[in-house]
Amino acid sequence: MKKLLGKIGVKGRLAENFGAIVILAFSGSVIFGLPFFRFDYYDVYLSTYHLTNTQMGVFGTVIGVFGIISYLFGGMVADGMSVKKIIVLSLFGTGIGGVLHLLPLGFKGLLCIYALWGVSTTFAFWPACVKAVRVMADEDNQGKAYGFFEGWQSIGGAVAALIAVVCFKFGTSMMENEVLAMKYVLIFYSFMNIAMGVFALFVVEDKKMVLNGAKVSFKGFAKVIKNPAVWIICLVSFCNHVFCLSIYYYIPYVTDILGATVTFGAMLGVIRKFGSIGGNIAGGYLTDKFGTARLMLLAFVVMLGGQIAMLLMPTEKSSILIVALLFVLILVFFHMNYAMAWTMMSEGAVPVELCGTAAGLICTAGAIPETFVSLLAGNLIDTHPGVTGYRYFFYFLTAVIALGLILILIWRRYLKHAKIDKSKFDEKAMDDLKQYV
Repeated sequence: MKKLLGKIGVKGRLAENFGAIVILAFSGSVIFGLPFFRFDYYDVYLSTYHLTNTQMGVFGTVIGVFGIISYLFGGMVADGMSVKKIIVLSLFGTGIGGVLHLLPLGFKGLLCIYALWGVSTTFAFWPACVKAVRVMADEDNQGKAYGFFEGWQSIGGAVAALIAVVCFKFGTSMMENEVLAMKYVLIFYSFMNIAMGVFALFVVEDKKMVLNGAKVSFKGFAKVIKNPAVWIICLVSFCNHVFCLSIYYYIPYVTDILGATVTFGAMLGVIRKFGSIGGNIAGGYLTDKFGTARLMLLAFVVMLGGQIAMLLMPTEKSSILIVALLFVLILVFFHMNYAMAWTMMSEGAVPVELCGTAAGLICTAGAIPETFVSLLAGNLIDTHPGVTGYRYFFYFLTAVIALGLILILIWRRYLKHAKIDKSKFDEKAMDDLKQYV
């Protein structure tokens, strides 16, 4: 295995911990399946639970509110708690939420489920993963580390989404019951979360990804918020997550406005996950060679161009294929951008011993869009029926992509004038942290 990794340029600490990164990636791929699967089956979910587009948006707001609170404190917990415990508890909690979703719930009951997921899928889980990946790779392999982490996460998510489509197709074609088909999808994702939790319980070693003697403390938080690099990364993360949430609405746009089938829309959801793999891994290699700032600038430019082209397409069935191709193009560069955003911490010399706390603050900024993006989209679609509501939302999305591009230009100026010196990294701290599985 090491020889194979060496041939593709994976060496040093990254090669030693490659298996651990894959485990973290697969855990991350299934934990977000339940809170967001509703987008892949948007129209059916609406009819099954008798919801409006605005109510669907409220679910995203609930996840966002609980996510902001969770991430803010979860980052500090990630700097002082066992990664194994964080992963296992998060997966179990999410799976249990999926089981509860099978009950005959109304809108208020569903709100409680999404509130649970708002905590179980956020809190310390993501900051812990971000920190773990950083310390399991050398500084000159950060791009590859996050690229493979996001790539394997996309592979796991794509396979899971494909199986979910098969489960849904079985329920609709064999049983001719969309409500039952939806339950099959819920059961599958719930089982996967609980199974991965059990797997992590026995496979992941119970070692702390913290400095010797480190503990949960607000002192590290105070240092992080004074770092200008963290604030720029927070704003970029905000833009990335606005797009991450917005891209789900391409699927109902294709089915509801352009006239594609629900199954075609679900397959686009699968392609969304597979299409991200190339961007994740290729982005990792390109980042290590050309730098994070250059690559992210290119990604934002392509995303902006693709989004504008999509807005110019006529709303007819004949546009389905071209829109789908633009969807894939934007996806590839977005995921190249999304994965590499974490390498900005290394490029901006954010101290590794405070990586979890910084990741928590960055994730908090990324969670803010959860509170309004889905609600905004749902409200626009409800109050402006047909293509008009989608166009208004896509105009908003285009502006956010443009803002992200401007922020990367600011980041390049910051790196130039701040004169970042990576030699100041605490190498002993990295050696203390490198053991994981």
